[in-house]
Amino acid sequence: LDFNNLIGNSKIKEYLTNVALTNQNLHSYIFSGREGIGKKLFAINFAKMLLCLSESKPCNSCKSCISFEGGNHTDFMLINAEDGKSIKIEQIRLMQEKVVEKPIISPKKVYIINDAELMTKEAQNCLLKTLEEPPESQKVTFTFVAVIILIVSNESKLLNTVKSRCVKIEFSKLTNEEINNYLQGCGASKLSNTLLEQCDGSLKKALTIGDKA
Repeated sequence: LDFNNLIGNSKIKEYLTNVALTNQNLHSYIFSGREGIGKKLFAINFAKMLLCLSESKPCNSCKSCISFEGGNHTDFMLINAEDGKSIKIEQIRLMQEKVVEKPIISPKKVYIINDAELMTKEAQNCLLKTLEEPPESQKVTFTFVAVIILIVSNESKLLNTVKSRCVKIEFSKLTNEEINNYLQGCGASKLSNTLLEQCDGSLKKALTIGDKA
């Protein structure tokens, strides 16, 4: 995992890298933008950098980076819709139980809620408690930071109370040139202008269209 391998949204890449290197992260973020432009990959890379134990992040060699790459980092959680349709209150409650536990590997903990607009209203209202009272402000005997990242393609489905407690980072659609450069780098054929218009800046759509072309 490396930001350098991600395409598009270079300003966001620079911003997140700087946040991680200077340890100036905030408690909660919304990564917003159309589907298939890399928001989840950006969030995962950001999480890896935040959890890294080295000054040069990610170092890819510390215990945190090795655990992260191995998919067994105890201070990281990626939440998806279990049934592909909704993220339920029980999933958020489980996250809340983990949030207040002391980190094991890193000085931070990171939680990514993918397709966060799929949270039920009950789940969103449950999440509010954690957004309003981050672990570092609770009465605990140790100090650490928990970072929560909501990934959304349809921000309108989030409650205003949830949105107001997160810093929004808006991702732009990929350019046609970025999409074709990526396809070429993967050994695939470029798409015509007509097909690129159908992609509307989404690499996910481009890959699907490319497979059918």
